[in-house]
Amino acid sequence: MTADSEEVEPGSRSAGYRSRTAVLFALAEIVGKLASFAMFAVATRVLGPDGFGEFSWAMGLGMMAASFGMFGFDMALIQLGGATPSKTANYLTSSVTLRLSIAAVAVTALALWPLQIEGSKVVLLLMALAMSLDNISLAVRSAAGVLDKQRGAAVNIIIQRVAIAAIAVGVLLAGGGVVGMASAYLAGTVIGTVAMLILAHRIGATPHVRNLTWQDTKALTIRSILPGAANTMNMQTTRVDVIALARGGNYTNVGYFSSAYKLMETSLFLSDSLIRAAMPAMLYAKEPPEIGRILRTFFATASVFYLPLVVVFLARGEQLLALLFGSEYGTGGYTTLIALAWALLALVSLSVFTTALLVSNHSADVAVVAGVTMVVKLSIVWPLVDRWGSLGAGIAVAIAFTLQASLLFWRLARHGSRPRFGVSLLPAVVGGIAMLPVLLTGLPLIPALIAAGAVYTLLWALAAHHFDPDSLARVRALIKK
Repeated sequence: MTADSEEVEPGSRSAGYRSRTAVLFALAEIVGKLASFAMFAVATRVLGPDGFGEFSWAMGLGMMAASFGMFGFDMALIQLGGATPSKTANYLTSSVTLRLSIAAVAVTALALWPLQIEGSKVVLLLMALAMSLDNISLAVRSAAGVLDKQRGAAVNIIIQRVAIAAIAVGVLLAGGGVVGMASAYLAGTVIGTVAMLILAHRIGATPHVRNLTWQDTKALTIRSILPGAANTMNMQTTRVDVIALARGGNYTNVGYFSSAYKLMETSLFLSDSLIRAAMPAMLYAKEPPEIGRILRTFFATASVFYLPLVVVFLARGEQLLALLFGSEYGTGGYTTLIALAWALLALVSLSVFTTALLVSNHSADVAVVAGVTMVVKLSIVWPLVDRWGSLGAGIAVAIAFTLQASLLFWRLARHGSRPRFGVSLLPAVVGGIAMLPVLLTGLPLIPALIAAGAVYTLLWALAAHHFDPDSLARVRALIKK
């Protein structure tokens, strides 16, 4: 019997189990992200900036449409299921039913609406279908989190992303173009969704018509309104950049921006894994200060990876983009990556702050902050894009994410869950400063990264040993596992 199929009281897992789960999710995210990254690396070269920009435009607009089907059902399921774990299957059934109904309306609207838009509507519809199906997988992952049986979800992340990448690369190399890549993305998503539904059955949360009740669906809908408003506004805020850049059919700028954004976004595998592993502990925290302590641990661990990564983006971002996506992306996307380097730190912060507020039933705060951020983003992105193109889009992202993270931190502090960092971030800062001169030498990229990594590791370890031994112990434990 697997660990995920065992009967266990939600929230009662040991610290060792949670640490191992975090490592498993991190490994799954690494494998999945590498597969996706390989796919996009091939796509950027085969399709060129214009074709890759068209695909990115369709993916972004498809995600915006799918966000209405995602709404706030994940967090509503977590909140309601956390209060009554025995009804998780009912809430998951209601969630899947609502998602499919909204997705049908959204995709049909895209198909019938006579939009005067640039690009292929076929690609847009394929991506909207794929993103809507992926919402089902997200619903199952939320149910697994409630039941504290998340390891199967980590395996399914690998299944879906490897399937998408393998099919897409084959189609691209065969000359399938943008439409072929979108079709491959949909096919791989179908495989991943089926795998997630099988997992739901294994953990005892099968979505089935017998579990569908009006009372549970109503409760889920009402509870989802505030987080749903926040989620929908966040998605429009995050993806509006590609819409602004694509005006007039200029997909080349979309391609440059998307390559830099993809590099930044790929690095989120660690923060996603840490947040997912910490979510049950935050959900079942007894007092607000306990959430603050969990957040402090999160940032002390995440900073070990993200602060040096930002230094690399700033110092060698142009060469890194050229190596991964092609030389034209290095020259076209480097300035955008500089702006997105700061945005990365803000995005990691706002992601964990959002989760902490939602699981502690402060959805109204998240919704209001998302609304304020959306208004600010929509007011600045168009003039910035008109003036500086893809760089302007990157600046708009950095401003919006920073504002959102700051407001969420303020709300957490008001609710008594403010993380008190002390000197927990200092070791990563010391290591990051020490590695900068190495990156700025004339060494080729790969030797420079290796040398800088060695310097960073040494200086971080020495500083952590002196200022934050707990952080050093956690990282050692993760490496051993």
